[in-house]
Amino acid sequence: MTINLRIFKDPGAEPVTREAEAGITAEQLLGEYRSSLPWRVITARVDGEDVALSHVLDRDSDVIFCDIRDNEAYRTFQRGLSLLYLKAVHDIYGDDAYVDIRNSVNRGIFTTIEFASDHVFDGDDIRMIERRMWEMVDKNLPIEVSSVGEICKLEDYTNNFYGLMPVSTGYIYSFALELSLGGVLLRFPHPSDPGKLSIYRRDAKIFEAYKEEQEFIATLNMRFIDDLNKRIAAGEDADIIRIAEERHASRIDRIAEKIKESGKRIILIAGPSSSGKTTFSKRLIDAVAAHGGPEPLYLGTDDYFIDREFAPRDKKGEYNFEGLDAVDVDLFVRNMEELLSGKTADIPRYDFIDGKKHFGARKRKLKKNQIVVVEGIHALNKKMSVGLDENVKFKIYISPLTQLNIDDHNRVPSTDVRVLRRMIRDNRTRGHDVLNTLRIWPKVRAGETVNIFPYNNEADEVFNSTLVYELPVLKKYAMPLLKDIKPGEAAYGHAKWLLLFLSFFATIEDVSAIPPYSILREFIGGSVYYK
Repeated sequence: MTINLRIFKDPGAEPVTREAEAGITAEQLLGEYRSSLPWRVITARVDGEDVALSHVLDRDSDVIFCDIRDNEAYRTFQRGLSLLYLKAVHDIYGDDAYVDIRNSVNRGIFTTIEFASDHVFDGDDIRMIERRMWEMVDKNLPIEVSSVGEICKLEDYTNNFYGLMPVSTGYIYSFALELSLGGVLLRFPHPSDPGKLSIYRRDAKIFEAYKEEQEFIATLNMRFIDDLNKRIAAGEDADIIRIAEERHASRIDRIAEKIKESGKRIILIAGPSSSGKTTFSKRLIDAVAAHGGPEPLYLGTDDYFIDREFAPRDKKGEYNFEGLDAVDVDLFVRNMEELLSGKTADIPRYDFIDGKKHFGARKRKLKKNQIVVVEGIHALNKKMSVGLDENVKFKIYISPLTQLNIDDHNRVPSTDVRVLRRMIRDNRTRGHDVLNTLRIWPKVRAGETVNIFPYNNEADEVFNSTLVYELPVLKKYAMPLLKDIKPGEAAYGHAKWLLLFLSFFATIEDVSAIPPYSILREFIGGSVYYK
């Protein structure tokens, strides 16, 4: 039987129409176009649903080839790399080695290897593992996946992974292993530049924040999602909420104390979308005031956008407010200098309806020892505050850095937490449908890659805004929204993954124990700081 296919060489390409025999796989179809594609394809999207390249095409369909610039293809590549790594370690050390895949850091995945024997792990081990991995890549060994899509087999090695897998080891085209921070970092290309490995950078402060979270959940006798689910089933969710919130409060108070001790007067706070920047900033203001002195002045860098008529545009001609060139940096620096020198600053208020800055309503003069808290995506970029004395700036990076994983080989990506937070908040406060949030999410993340993540090492402090109990709460609000997205709709594949991801968690139905000052309230409602 002949079927009609519309083929998209990547998600943004114009389609090519052709006929094919029913029963052809996506990989066989790919073989006809591979030489004309810029990057290595990892998955396909058939009629809106993400599929492995082993997917059989048996009806008229739209077929999109996806490389790691696509979210699901990027995840699939990482799963395949993790399986390859685990297999190599198993081949070399057998049952003597235990691998724990922990978290993302430095555009890679941080792992640890522990030995039952007294083996001392060093650079020679790294080279042996990496060499074994490349041997398997060169052989292009098939990766078999069970019908339920969880049990993955590579030669004689099996393990559980959740989500799509590359069809063979040959698709893991670029990687490197690095001894780092007491473990092994799996490095691989980033969607912003699929053709080469990301530049290695030692993200020690981010790593320490992950480590601190891991130590905290250990005190709760939890390591994996199932441990949390058991505590919820036992009716202990209110206790976990209380302890997690007390920890946030203690951490914020500690940062406030350091600010007071430093004598610095410009507090710069940045972090990716849905990190809880607004609530954190306002809680920090309260904490600083509680340590004595006048209440800090709060400013958002959004008020320094240039007027819309002069705003830069992207390749599609749409306004782009993500980059620093959309901000009136000169005005921001001038206002900061006026405030620090004891003068009155006429601070603008940006009107998102008419797209203009307005003046006159917020003239401010700092009191003695009063500080300024500035929140915004560019706050840690030195170009945002160029010319200001570095000795007056205290810089904070905030992000939810999750450490409670599904199991020892399947981690919980922080980006999933953030997109769920944003999806719920934007639907509640702005009436945005979930489909729109998921559709623009890749663009949001691309902006973060350029404007936020490169500057997190500038921070004096890192605040991990994750709450160990939050995903069972977010599940309550997110599941009904995600279920409204139907097959064939844009972002259906992303929604399907999030539904699978949330299925691992129990649900916390009663949210009354969550205090109104919680960062989570910024997203689910009931916040005293975020309306």
